[in-house]
Amino acid sequence: MKRFGSVNEKIREMNEDEIFLMYLHLLIVMIKASLKGYPTGEPRKTAALNTANTVHKLISNMDLSFLGLKTSSHLFRERVKLLSVMASAIISEDYPLGIHRREAVMDNIEIITEYAFPNKNLELFHEVLKVA
Repeated sequence: MKRFGSVNEKIREMNEDEIFLMYLHLLIVMIKASLKGYPTGEPRKTAALNTANTVHKLISNMDLSFLGLKTSSHLFRERVKLLSVMASAIISEDYPLGIHRREAVMDNIEIITEYAFPNKNLELFHEVLKVA
């Protein structure tokens, strides 16, 4: 069978650190989308709740030395756990979200993003998010 497309010899499997960062990035985008009022259909809710659960599980036993944190790894770990709990509450709509809670979520996201994704701008993809 012929294979078409580019061949990349530098392909390797993702390690646990990269998988964690991918899930964390996805969770942050999902929370921001929810806070901006994008529609949350049942498949998107399920995916967000599963992502929050996965992030919470991954961060619990992870060695965070790969991030080169300028803060306590314990503090970062607790912030990520808090974000996953906040995400579950926001997405499931069981949590009244006033202005102060919204600000707390965004502050937490900003601090996590600063440490986990320095020099990167996590953007929302409006064309994808406007459809539930």
